[in-house]
Amino acid sequence: MKTTSICLLLLLACLPVLAQDKPKADAGEKLSLKLKSGEEFDGTLKKLTEDGVSLDLGDGVVLFVRWAFVRGDKHLDLRKRAADYTKLASVIKLADFCHENALDNEEAFVVAAGLKLEPDNAALRARLDKLPKPEGLEVPDQPGKQPDQPKDPNPDQPKDPLPDKPKDPLPPPSRATFKVYIEMVSEDAAALAWLTDEFEKQKYKVGTKADHEMVLKVDLKFTLTANPKFMGAELYAIYDGTLKYELFRKDEKKNFANREYSSKQVRRDTKAEALTSCRKDILGQAFPDIHRDLEKQR
Repeated sequence: MKTTSICLLLLLACLPVLAQDKPKADAGEKLSLKLKSGEEFDGTLKKLTEDGVSLDLGDGVVLFVRWAFVRGDKHLDLRKRAADYTKLASVIKLADFCHENALDNEEAFVVAAGLKLEPDNAALRARLDKLPKPEGLEVPDQPGKQPDQPKDPNPDQPKDPLPDKPKDPLPPPSRATFKVYIEMVSEDAAALAWLTDEFEKQKYKVGTKADHEMVLKVDLKFTLTANPKFMGAELYAIYDGTLKYELFRKDEKKNFANREYSSKQVRRDTKAEALTSCRKDILGQAFPDIHRDLEKQR
């Protein structure tokens, strides 16, 4: 059973659930929730909305985790259950979730579902045109549009038979991920390993200084704000952390994305535990945005 202290890792990503909220009909099922930060929480599903999922961890602890922090490859079915397929805004939110998690085939199905609600929506059709066309995809016809029929200059002349269509057409190409070089301003082997693991989970390759397509520059700083001792033994430790990242295309000096984060007053029993928790907390905040900024370049 997770304790209240574990929940501090998600204070900036999660919001408390109000006691008066009424659970949905599917509340009560057991759920193991996996986050992009690497954390995993076991509990009971309390509430499912378009904004996130509420998980009862027991002992009066309830977490509301936004979908941006949830592993899309592990919880797509859960996210689908929160969508209202009768409302276009809800369908588009689900499509955005698929896009942010590089689930191209699923995004195509969701966008097609949106077109069933608004067949004349030009933005949705343009979005669908950029996606793969997986087997079984059904796209509603655009109302009022007739296919162009070229005029035959010699209608009386016999026509050659049309060539047979290939029986097994090649599957549509899927979008490739980038090879990313991680540049740490201050050396931090644990942070570098954490980021490398997260990129690999998202099917990104981690490149080298000589071989890469994108550069992620990370400036990570930690400050020990308290570490009282009694008779030589640590009583507790508190760390603050700041993180700034910049994203560059290869050989370019101007970044195309940059963001800053902070993690305050992370307290644990020892300096090592407090530093580790602070590092995971601030990296967990930043990585969903790093991934999203890279995905926008594809």
